[in-house]
Amino acid sequence: MKKVKSPQLYLLAKDEILGYIHENSLKIGALLPAESHFVSQLGISRGTLREAMRVLEEEGVIRRKQGIGTLICDTKNLIRSTLDINESVSEMIIGKGMTPGSKNTKIEKIKAGKKLAGKLDLSTGEPVISITRVRTANEIPVAHTIDFVPLGAVPKTFSEDFKGDSLYLYMEEKLGIELTNSMLMIQPIKATSSIARRLKVKQGDLLLLLEQTDTNTGNIPILYSEEYFVADRFEFIVYRRRKKIW
Repeated sequence: MKKVKSPQLYLLAKDEILGYIHENSLKIGALLPAESHFVSQLGISRGTLREAMRVLEEEGVIRRKQGIGTLICDTKNLIRSTLDINESVSEMIIGKGMTPGSKNTKIEKIKAGKKLAGKLDLSTGEPVISITRVRTANEIPVAHTIDFVPLGAVPKTFSEDFKGDSLYLYMEEKLGIELTNSMLMIQPIKATSSIARRLKVKQGDLLLLLEQTDTNTGNIPILYSEEYFVADRFEFIVYRRRKKIW
């Protein structure tokens, strides 16, 4: 665990405690170490630690019982989404009654490689805007997302205008782009060291990778996304019907 330094120490302390829970695979009913452990490891005061614990208790992650200690209650608090509805990550989180957010937003112009060019119906080497973010629910990291938009689809001031929240809403409300259909592929994948560090999970932990291409009303690809969801924080549901073969 790393020592935390910030005006809002208790929020960073909360993230570090969540990371400790997941890195050590603590189950419901397990006890957290004593306060002195976190005070020492994080380099914070007991008051700051107790504020972090208060927030975690309000979120239902822990429960403090006098004479016993701090118990793990629910480390999952699953965010559920039905895949037949095209929801943004922010909308998924809001649907759970949680507050969406973004951290470590990085916006840059890149040249489309062969795969990306194919996804966006571009020529290899054409300029594309890349938006990389860690998406949070109640400030807990839940997904690492990378979005790609053709350079010509957004204004030159995009990097200043876009605040890192819902890209769907920005494109629809600010740019007037109507996103209609999408093609989605989903597969399990193991967390790399860099993504694990961002999501506060272990390297090799299971993630769910959603690769999606969104098109506008002219059926032109306008957005390609790679979204890495922490597998034990999300549940995706698909409604299917039986196909008759006679």
